[in-house]
Amino acid sequence: MGNQTLAALTSGVQLKDWVITVAGNVFLIILIVRGIGHYAKREWGGLITHVMAGVVVAGFVYASDVTKSVLVDVWTKVVGT
Repeated sequence: MGNQTLAALTSGVQLKDWVITVAGNVFLIILIVRGIGHYAKREWGGLITHVMAGVVVAGFVYASDVTKSVLVDVWTKVVGT
């Protein structure tokens, strides 16, 4: 079983995807816990901010290629090149 894990992480792309997934999930958990705290205190501005940050992080974690292409398209339209 250990050999299968090492074989799965031999490529840099696979390692990058794994790190982004793990770090993103940890960040999402932190945002959820903090969001629950804002909801309990009735701090709606903080809650909305955490929800928006969670959507952005989820986009990078679960659809990184699509998110990257959308950001590149937006940047191209803004800059014009």
